[in-house]
Amino acid sequence: MSVKAIMYAYCKSGLSFEEFKKHYEDHAELVKRLSGQDFPLSHKRIYVARSTVEVAPEGATERNLLTPATVLVGKQSDFDFDAYAELTFTDQAALQAFSAKIYAPAAAAEIAADEDKFLDKSKLGIALLGDVIETNK
Repeated sequence: MSVKAIMYAYCKSGLSFEEFKKHYEDHAELVKRLSGQDFPLSHKRIYVARSTVEVAPEGATERNLLTPATVLVGKQSDFDFDAYAELTFTDQAALQAFSAKIYAPAAAAEIAADEDKFLDKSKLGIALLGDVIETNK
């Protein structure tokens, strides 16, 4: 049975959303290179739709004061993260092999140095998913 992990990523203060997105895409390639054959089956990245405004909308958060999310239901503070990622592994052993590669000292140092350039790591969240049930058309 496949194993999935989710991650909520937050842009480092001082970077534009486009700089964050570009760097995250480059970062995914770095992790892919460092993990080699043990890279997940997929690493899907979903970015929050944001627009740039001149006047902060009602309920805007300090982090995204002039780049609010396009919220359909809820409030701005519910969508303060900038990207959601879903990593899929064939099984628990595959997740462990990937983790062993990226947490090896040399790789971990390279990954951490790169993350410092674009992520607010104080807010980074990663968790395993439980049951995944999908309804299709």
